[in-house]
Amino acid sequence: MSEKDPDSYIDVDRDPVATAYHGFLSITVHTLRHRRFDGTMSPTLKRELLERGTSVCLLPYDPKTDKVLLIRQFLIGALVAGLAPRPLQVVAGMVDKDESDETAVRREALEEAGCTLKRLARAQAFLPSPGGTSERIVAFCGEADLEGLGGIHGLPSEGEDIRVEVVFAEAAIALLDSGAIEAGPAVVILQWFARHRERLRAEWLR
Repeated sequence: MSEKDPDSYIDVDRDPVATAYHGFLSITVHTLRHRRFDGTMSPTLKRELLERGTSVCLLPYDPKTDKVLLIRQFLIGALVAGLAPRPLQVVAGMVDKDESDETAVRREALEEAGCTLKRLARAQAFLPSPGGTSERIVAFCGEADLEGLGGIHGLPSEGEDIRVEVVFAEAAIALLDSGAIEAGPAVVILQWFARHRERLRAEWLR
């Protein structure tokens, strides 16, 4: 879609942004009007927004064994949603200031899974819930030697308690298809991986 597409880029009149809460995450309040499809301006709207910035997520893949690395850790959102609080998911984390997406994903792989990455394939970027958060997640698949990986990882300073699980690619895709994987980043990158797996394996085994 062109960046000049009038259906995507519109006039928005915004008042100064107010901060309702600031901690590890921030909640801002936006008062605005935007141009509607009929060309008129909307009434004044007030929207609360969870500010998250840019994050990355990663599916490490070993083309030699055709296995992928998944993780489990406690997630407050899953608990509050009434689901199992340690769902299967993928390595993920926020991009630090002045850090590239690629540097961030390599750092997160080491911190959360003790995994050193080789080549990276950028899958896609996505907005997990743009009606309520500014977060943009960039998804990657990373070449890795998964032999011997496992155990508990994470940064004690951040209260992380992360267990690594290495499974065959077919098994991970089957878990996704069965609905056993619901964490958004894992759903997106595994869907991409299922479409590109054979190409990646051929390229990375050369």
